[in-house]
Amino acid sequence: MASAERTPGLVSVIIPAFNAERWIADTIASVRDQTHQAVEVIVSDDGSADATVAIASGAADRVTQGRGGGPGGARNAGMRVARGEFLQFLDADDLLAPDKLARQVAVLSSSGADVAWEPYHYLLPRSAPNDGFVVGPRVAPDLGPDLEASLLTARGFVQIGALLIRRSARTNAIWFAEGREAVEDVRYLVELAMAGARFVSSESDEPGLLFRQHTGVRYSTRPAATFARGCAANADWARAHWERDGPLTPARRAALSEAYAFAARQLALLDSGAFHRVASRGMSLGPDFLRQLPARLRWLSKLVGYERAESLAVRWRRARQMGSAPGVERP
Repeated sequence: MASAERTPGLVSVIIPAFNAERWIADTIASVRDQTHQAVEVIVSDDGSADATVAIASGAADRVTQGRGGGPGGARNAGMRVARGEFLQFLDADDLLAPDKLARQVAVLSSSGADVAWEPYHYLLPRSAPNDGFVVGPRVAPDLGPDLEASLLTARGFVQIGALLIRRSARTNAIWFAEGREAVEDVRYLVELAMAGARFVSSESDEPGLLFRQHTGVRYSTRPAATFARGCAANADWARAHWERDGPLTPARRAALSEAYAFAARQLALLDSGAFHRVASRGMSLGPDFLRQLPARLRWLSKLVGYERAESLAVRWRRARQMGSAPGVERP
């Protein structure tokens, strides 16, 4: 993973950043306020045009410059210089609760596991403008017995900041996919599971990661079509791995079907060429794909085929957005 000499007990907190001047100081402060004091803060900037680098240079231990590789490339740049025994990835607009690192270092140290995970909490804006944020709902990922399959699904999605990773023989070989179209965090976690990394839950109801919701630009946010193509690419990659190294179990077929169905439904509205390619891959999995569709669309697909059914659904969705359209019925 990285060639830097490791310091036992040290947590390297890697913060990928792009035009994050509004948030970066608070994010770094939340790391400095940890009860686990053995931390280094690495801000990996990816070409910010605002004051992000200037603010980070006065507060972080190190600031690295990305190479336009998106969040994955920025995280990789941070890993190359990290000295810690543990890695904490933290987006530049999110926060860590004070006990988060201490709790997860203890869990990894006592269990010998490679990855500690836990639920995370939304950080929601108050009703009045510029009135700050309040801790919101708790989100608990559903990780089933097949970890690889679970992590590929929306139900099993774990925010990358809710994890703490021990650098080991299993985790050191795994890097983030780079590029603006990559859904790199999902692929990274699935690849850790494929490498045999052992995941353990911190089993805490206390906030650890505070996932901030706001109307500004998030570095990890992508256009809907880009995100959908990235989800389909992750499914292609996982499917190739499972078909080559096996087994392609029912749980994994269902996870792939879910990923393809989500991507196809998004792309039907946004990118017809990509839609047909993704739909074909999903349908090749058989009945599992259709089971992921809404009931009416599933019924219509059995009559006219999925792609035709989705075409009708697109007409209906667009008509609804415009207000009304005589003769267009909901699939």
